[in-house]
Amino acid sequence: MTTDGKHALRATSVDVALGGQIVLQDFSASIGPGELVAVIGSNGAGKSTALKVLAGLAPRERGEVMLDGVSLDGLDRRALGRAVAYLPQERAVYWPLAVERVVALGRLPHKTFSAADSQRDRAAIMAAMARMDVTQLAQRPIVTLSGGERARVLVARALAQEARYLIADEPTAGLDPVHSLHLFEEFKRLTTDGVSVIVALHDLSLALRYADRALLLAGGKCIADGPAASVITRERLAEAFRIDAIVTKIEGLPVVLPSSSLS
Repeated sequence: MTTDGKHALRATSVDVALGGQIVLQDFSASIGPGELVAVIGSNGAGKSTALKVLAGLAPRERGEVMLDGVSLDGLDRRALGRAVAYLPQERAVYWPLAVERVVALGRLPHKTFSAADSQRDRAAIMAAMARMDVTQLAQRPIVTLSGGERARVLVARALAQEARYLIADEPTAGLDPVHSLHLFEEFKRLTTDGVSVIVALHDLSLALRYADRALLLAGGKCIADGPAASVITRERLAEAFRIDAIVTKIEGLPVVLPSSSLS
C-alpha cells in the first residue's frame, strides 16, 4: 500500500545492532490505515526486532521511524501508547492480578495510574474481554490460567488500549485452532475500523489467508514487501526458509505445505 507519510507508521533505512552485531539492516516499511500486515521469516530473521522498531522499542544505529509524519523520538510514552499497542512474544506474568485488572492496564495511556476507570474505560475493557472470549475469567488470577487462556488475556489488554496501530509478535503461540482463527477474524474486523495490525507469525497459511500484505525477512533484511499472495510463493519460501513448499488452495482456502528441506 502506498502512503503519503501523513497517515502512516513508517520506518526508513533502519539498522539495529545487538551485542555489537547488526540484526536488522536497512529496514524500511510503511503501514497505512486499515492494513493487516504479516511479518514472516525463519527464526533469527529479524521479525521481532522489526516489530520493536515499529513500536519505538528498539535502539537504532541509524534510520528513523515516523508516526503520521512525526518522529517517534519526539513523542512521550503516553502519546505513543495511545497510538501504538505492542504485544510481545513473551507471556511471563508475575503478579496474581485478576484478569479484568490485567486487561484494564491497557487503558493506562488514556489516564493517570491512580484514576478510577471511566465509563469509556469500562466499555473498552469489557469489549476487549468479550472479543477474546475471556469475560468468564474476569475475576480469576491470571497466574492460574493455562498458557492459551493467558495469551488471550494479554491480547485483550492490547485491544483495550484502542490504539490505531496494533503490533503483535506471535500472538497465536499457545492458542488452539479455534482461538487462532477467532483472533485473526478479530484482527480483520479491527482493520475495517481503520486500525492497522502488524503481526509476526510462523503460520504461513494464516498469513496468506488473512494478511493484506506480507514483509518477508531473511538474514536481518527485508527481501520482499507486497501483497501476501505475491510474497508467499514457492520461490520466495525457498529463498527465505530453504524449503520446498506447496502453495495451494483446499476448498477455496489458501494453504502452505512445506514438503522438503533444501539444506
